[in-house]
Amino acid sequence: NLALGCDLVYAADTARFSEIFARRGLTIDFGGSWVLPRRVGLHRAKELALLAEVIDAVEADRIGLVNRVVPENELDAYVNDVAERIAAGPPLALSMSKALLNNGAQTSMSQALEAEGQAQSTNFATNDVREAGQAWLEKRSAKFTGS
Repeated sequence: NLALGCDLVYAADTARFSEIFARRGLTIDFGGSWVLPRRVGLHRAKELALLAEVIDAVEADRIGLVNRVVPENELDAYVNDVAERIAAGPPLALSMSKALLNNGAQTSMSQALEAEGQAQSTNFATNDVREAGQAWLEKRSAKFTGS
């Protein structure tokens, strides 16, 4: 269930996953009843929770439980690269995109569009948008500050 609480999940090719609660006489826990069906679909979530089978990284990738499977010896470098790429992005826009995605699953299309419009209005007023435009003109990478 720890992986379910993460925004991005990268797994080593040797990783194994299980909703093991049923094997211990317990019910699904730690928010898994809410997150798991949203991640893999209701029927697949029921299968994982009721059978409590262990699945490998390839199966976890196939059902959408993880974003990507990476060779075990490359995982740390891969995750560091992803973290650096996110850290180099526009902080306000990325945090707003995350919130929009998290909330979008629980709102109507018109509410999602309204929230996106408000977020874009806020972002267009930032230095980061101006920096992105200038960087594009100068054919260089943008240096975002979150302002």
